[in-house]
Order: sequence, then structure tokens, then C-alpha cells
Amino acid sequence: MIEEWGTVVQVRGRRAVVRTERSHACEGCASAGFCNLSEGDDVCMVEADNPSHAGVGERVCVAIPTSRFLTGTFFLYLFPLIGLFLGMAAGIAMARARSSAEPDLFAAAGSVVGLLAFFLLQRLLNGWFERSGRFRPVIMNIVR
Repeated sequence: MIEEWGTVVQVRGRRAVVRTERSHACEGCASAGFCNLSEGDDVCMVEADNPSHAGVGERVCVAIPTSRFLTGTFFLYLFPLIGLFLGMAAGIAMARARSSAEPDLFAAAGSVVGLLAFFLLQRLLNGWFERSGRFRPVIMNIVR
């Protein structure tokens, strides 16, 4: 379970926006610069499910299961690479089907098409993931 401590800054129905400070765990992460930053280099804003009914100003623990974090990381980084390699393989197969074609050109074109197709698919699936809430962190504890 990946946990961070922060302060609730806004409540939106069943969700809350939590302001967290960048921890030591973020220092080794390649995505540290892209995490929902809005107030500076050391502050992250995280939208989390709020089953504990935390209010504005309360200090809370926000957590996400490690398996969901790793699945999300796979989807974000490796999914487009799969498209790239599948597109490349399709381009090479098309070049072989046309004996006069240049395989490198077809491989490059197939890679670009595959990458773009998987980015589009990723974008479409992202809306479904957002609605499902599967990868959204949860407020686990309120410090009283």
C-alpha cells in the first residue's frame, strides 16, 4: 500500500482534494515532475475517494494499493510501447507481403501508426478508468 499524508483543501461530494507534500519516495520516481502539481515543486494535489467523510483542513492519510499503482504505471508507460512494437511487426509483415517494398520504411511507418493507435486507445480507456475509480486513491485515516 502506497500512503501519503496531506491536508484536505476541498470536498467534492464523495471525493476530496488533498494537498500533499512531495515525499522521499517521489525522488526516485521518473514521473515525479508530472504528478498533479499545481502549487509548486514540492506540493501535489490529489483527488481521492472520501469514505471517511474528512472535512476541509483535516489531516488525512491517502493510500492506493501497490498492485493498482503498478497496473496504472504499466498502462501509462508500457501500453504505448506495445502499440509501437505491434505496429512495427505489422509494417514488416506488410513489407514482406510486397516483395518490392522497403522493410525499414514499412517498419517505421507501422511503428508510428501503432503508437498513435495505442495512444488513442489509451485516451479512450482513460475515461473509463476515471469513471470506474479503480485507480483513484482513498482517504484511509483522519488524524484527530
